[in-house]
Amino acid sequence: MMTTSERKNNRGKIQIMGDVLALGTSGIRKTHIMYKANLSYEQVHLYLGELIEKRLIEQDVSPDGVVYRTTEKGREFLLHYTRVVELLEEKQEPEVELSSPYISSRSWVR
Repeated sequence: MMTTSERKNNRGKIQIMGDVLALGTSGIRKTHIMYKANLSYEQVHLYLGELIEKRLIEQDVSPDGVVYRTTEKGREFLLHYTRVVELLEEKQEPEVELSSPYISSRSWVR
């Protein structure tokens, strides 16, 4: 089983999508997404394709090149995603020790 610290180094699909959408809020080129989101060319191509298909990001084609911009739907995704991350990072109450009805304190003492 993976520990929390091991999991932090391995981003999941939703986290990568959130990273790409956050980068696209002010418009960004594919190469810059690759470097800033730490993705390979193949990965950035796959994620952009899926984000475009879901209408979360759009291509803005101009004579200067292609820029990717987060759509209104993508900004809504980011809003919810950010809230979920905040909820998961909130400091938890101290753990309450649970007693099991199947293990009595007497079964350990002989």
